[in-house]
Amino acid sequence: MKELFFAAIMLAASGAAAADFSSLSVKASALKLFPSDRFPVPYAVEAAPADKDGRWYGNDSRQARMRFNAYLLYKVPASYTGPVSQILASGQKERISELIDLQLQHMYGAFTTHPGFVENPGIPSGDYKVTLLGAEKVPNEPYAKISYSYDDVVVFASSLFRGGGTTRINFVLPRDPVTIYRKGFPAPSSRKNLCTDEHYNSEGDFWYFWNPYQEGCPMDGGDLVGVQTDLAPMQMTRNTYPEYARLYGQNGNGDVLQVSYLVGVDESFQNGDLGRKTFNDAFAGLKSAGFRATVDEPRRKQLVYGSGPKKAHIQMLLTDPDSAEFAAEAVRAMKTADIFLYDGHSGLGGYLNPERLAADSGQALALPQNKYQIFVFQGCSTYAYYNSAFFRLKRSGSDPKGTKNLDIMTTGIGAAFDVGARVDVAFLRSVTMGERPSWQTIMDRVRAAEGENSALSHINGDEDNPKNP
Repeated sequence: MKELFFAAIMLAASGAAAADFSSLSVKASALKLFPSDRFPVPYAVEAAPADKDGRWYGNDSRQARMRFNAYLLYKVPASYTGPVSQILASGQKERISELIDLQLQHMYGAFTTHPGFVENPGIPSGDYKVTLLGAEKVPNEPYAKISYSYDDVVVFASSLFRGGGTTRINFVLPRDPVTIYRKGFPAPSSRKNLCTDEHYNSEGDFWYFWNPYQEGCPMDGGDLVGVQTDLAPMQMTRNTYPEYARLYGQNGNGDVLQVSYLVGVDESFQNGDLGRKTFNDAFAGLKSAGFRATVDEPRRKQLVYGSGPKKAHIQMLLTDPDSAEFAAEAVRAMKTADIFLYDGHSGLGGYLNPERLAADSGQALALPQNKYQIFVFQGCSTYAYYNSAFFRLKRSGSDPKGTKNLDIMTTGIGAAFDVGARVDVAFLRSVTMGERPSWQTIMDRVRAAEGENSALSHINGDEDNPKNP
């Protein structure tokens, strides 16, 4: 999988209820046996505000509102001498907020590897809200119990929503995110953490792979905070279309629909590299579809479809996404292309981070406000990383959400290199060859191209798009 299941994001917010596992003197592997009535929800989760026709579409995934209350344990520094109840009003607040973010990052592991989510995975978004609720002293321990609320719009596999309505879920988070990694070693002399992936066993990867239910994991209930909440699914859009008239018309590139297609290498530019294979397979697929190659170099290719005043150009570049070359090309393309497509690693959200792109390219990333564009981020967990960041760059006085001139296709979970070329070709054939299908049809075709490697791909920002081609 792209990122080899890496993804990163800070999360948080407001709503249902958290159950306390601290009294459970059992191995974490037994937690899945507890009945759900141990996790009472005192009030229902409200549906997220949505436009009349919804605001999102995925073939096999759904957006939902997720709200809950939870807590973590914060070791009070010896330098802090004030009352624990006032610690949130002190200089400790920033550090506490960072640790809440770290605790919540573990939802990545929870929503992909824990029981109940292996076949029904999900992901939080990059737009979340955390509200600090209070602090109290933990008796006879140098810890403060920090309570907070979490509010977010998340993405889960549609199979989780049996019957299509509100779904109740249970999951666990680390009680102390600072020490939780060390809890995975059965003895001080052990060199292998038994609560995470066998290969990606480092502390830096732990939040994404952690699984206290794993056989042999020495964590017990005292290490965990249990959360129960209701997921309220949001409406999906129906019969929305890309703004083809603008893509094919005077959209800043004359009468040429200009596509910038960047493919990131997996490890190197050598034969056998998965990114290089995606690059070459996509090139072959587009030629088979009817595109004509005008440039065919090992790392740069160009294809043309159509003739006369209306045609599509695709410029392809194989690049290292961690390089200054990539940053410069991405900035240039996002400023000028009608369609920008990236396929490769997400780089823990760093590769296409707007601040990173500006720093490494030496150019500020200011997207054209009145130009309609489509961005496609075909990497791991790109919904969390790149969705809201680029809509913010499109905001204007007449478009406060940034969606009128931008549609973004992202993934909910890991995207596989094995099917990257097929997915990219399915998308490009749909939007560049004059057929003009709806966004729903396009995403259905993308899902078919993914086969068994669903990344919960979806389109964002189409709620204000045309209802006809």
